[in-house]
Amino acid sequence: MNIANVSRRDFLKGSGVFVLGAALPTRANLPDGSVTAAFEPNLFVALDTDGTVTVTSHRSEMGQGIRTAIAQVVADELDADWSRVKLAQAPGDAKYGDQNTDGSRSILMNYDRLRDAGAAARLMLRQAAAAKWGVALDEVSAENHKVAHAGSGQSADYGELAADAAALPVPEKVSRKSEAEHRFIGKPVVHVDNGDIARGKGNYGADVKLPNMATAVIVRCPWLGGGVAKVADPEPRAGLIGLEVIDPAPPAGPMFAPWGGVAVLAEDTWTALSVARELDIEWTASPNQSFGSEPLTAELRRMLESPGQTLFDIGNVDAAFDSDGQELSAVYETPFLGHMPMEPPAAVASVEDGKCQVFASVQDPQSTRGLVSQYLSMPLENVDIRVTLLGGAFGRKSKPDFVLEAVELSKRLKRPVRVQWTREDDVRHDYYHAASAQFHRAMVDEKGHPTAWLQRTAFPSITTVFSGQALMPAEWELEMGFTNLPYRVSNQRMESAGIRPGVRVGWMRSVCNIFHSFSANVFADEMAALGGRDAIEHRLEMLAEGGEMEVPGMQPPPGHAMDIGRLRHVIEKVRELSDWDRERPEGTGLGFAVHHSFRSYVAVVLEARMEAGRPKVTNSYVALDCGTHVNPDTCAAQMEGAVVFGLSLALHGEITMKDGMVEQSNFHDYPMLRMNEAPPTKVHVVPSGGRLPAGVGEPGVPPVAPALSNALFAATGTRYRSLPIRMA
Repeated sequence: MNIANVSRRDFLKGSGVFVLGAALPTRANLPDGSVTAAFEPNLFVALDTDGTVTVTSHRSEMGQGIRTAIAQVVADELDADWSRVKLAQAPGDAKYGDQNTDGSRSILMNYDRLRDAGAAARLMLRQAAAAKWGVALDEVSAENHKVAHAGSGQSADYGELAADAAALPVPEKVSRKSEAEHRFIGKPVVHVDNGDIARGKGNYGADVKLPNMATAVIVRCPWLGGGVAKVADPEPRAGLIGLEVIDPAPPAGPMFAPWGGVAVLAEDTWTALSVARELDIEWTASPNQSFGSEPLTAELRRMLESPGQTLFDIGNVDAAFDSDGQELSAVYETPFLGHMPMEPPAAVASVEDGKCQVFASVQDPQSTRGLVSQYLSMPLENVDIRVTLLGGAFGRKSKPDFVLEAVELSKRLKRPVRVQWTREDDVRHDYYHAASAQFHRAMVDEKGHPTAWLQRTAFPSITTVFSGQALMPAEWELEMGFTNLPYRVSNQRMESAGIRPGVRVGWMRSVCNIFHSFSANVFADEMAALGGRDAIEHRLEMLAEGGEMEVPGMQPPPGHAMDIGRLRHVIEKVRELSDWDRERPEGTGLGFAVHHSFRSYVAVVLEARMEAGRPKVTNSYVALDCGTHVNPDTCAAQMEGAVVFGLSLALHGEITMKDGMVEQSNFHDYPMLRMNEAPPTKVHVVPSGGRLPAGVGEPGVPPVAPALSNALFAATGTRYRSLPIRMA
């Protein structure tokens, strides 16, 4: 990381603010337009003469606490007073380094750089004090926003040293604190945005208001690729500006292009909504107009009957199945799923005088910036993307089609335009989590241990959104719980198959881990039951004693190979946490599942029974090993949220299509888990132990659905192999 000192003159024209920047200087702007200093490319920190430290977050906040975590890391190495730290949000700019808040990678990718940034600032303040007092650097200490010299009793607030520190060269090497010295890293801290959110002051996409701004509500074709054949003009009314027709996205490889439809532009949201509901539109045909989820599910099931593309093959699986022994096989299915963030997509765009400014709840402002630049044929430097708070996202808001809609309409109207999606828009025009089917077949011994194991997976790949020719699952999709299955037997083969969907598919929280974890964990439970074994003991016997797992296909980043010892540890911890061996009331069952994803290890136990003919989860237990973690309260909250998210998918989640149209529309027919359905959850976060940081936001989801299926089998004797779980 090339670090450079940014002068006060370049920052705020001689304001006396100490600014430490990495790489090239820039200015981070809050959505309200206020300015703070930049610390690039991965951390931005400014120290004012009054001692206020401003940390700029280059990642999007969607409730996962990343802005707080970034501030914790910086403040710890800076040795700042937490009460004097505030946050700013970075705009989309390559100078900040990677800004994509996706894949549970924010701390994993930035932890050391964030620490170095804070440590460099602390060292420069010490150097400034040492020079000012004429003492040796090693006699000067920095702690809790002050620099002190014990020998002379002199001390100075950070703010008093800001101007002197700004004149110093940035050190090329810095020393980081030891884990024992951390004041904020690894400690519970209340999220910095909680107060504003609780008081209704949080700034979301729909909250942005610009002078002379119009509002647009778009009526989109029910099927992908369909356009407007004819639309009747609405009756004139106060506040109505007019209609604009947006061309449809290409039905093959639609990427993030606007879906297309009729935009109702008005001076206020209610008028736009009211007119949109009354429009009479005739749509053009599309190849996807005949698409249905039922035929696709049937085709996925049929594809499992034949060999797919071989990904891994050891021993002789076919010969093993021809030998004597007990055979077990099963098919597992999951449907299309919607993201359903509480905040539907919204974006404000202003295209004027060869420049474009966007305010939106996006997960990746840099890719959004590039797409807007390309869409408008406008130089990148003329595009400004400001990130608001995200009211939930789960991967949906990394796809900025809604931003391009606002950009297109602002360009035409020559005034700022806010595009507001409704809940129905969000449900019917999402980038859906792909439907899937998996086939597992094993030859097992008397203990239920597999001596041969065949696995097949089939699903429409996310790459089909980017290319009309894409078909087969991508290597990175298969790495999500399939090729990195932690069990090795002497005869084993993994195969995959792909299919083109008739809708847009995209990444959603934990992505392909959802269906791969479901099939692998339920099938493992079925093997244990066949052998009459305890599910956890059986699983531990299937695993190696320790060591790093070698996997085919996509390889983990350095330092993040799957550690079987850590996997075994979370299994043991969740057994202890759940009091697994304690006898439960009759009709109550325990279900276990474990999964490795996003470089973390998560084991789940659910306690469930049938109540009034429906599943009732009475308790949940989660053990998480994510290596070094910044905020343990956030880690626990993410696991609690993962249980709710996972149970929502397992019990309610299903998007169906017929004649190219999504049949669901809102929470009444695509429900979330209700409060009375949510179980008490106990979480154990494994101590960091100096390990590399890994993901937290996503890895808690994959084990939840299979743990529920296994718990219901233990409670009722009925095996559930398809999601959502339907009662007979």
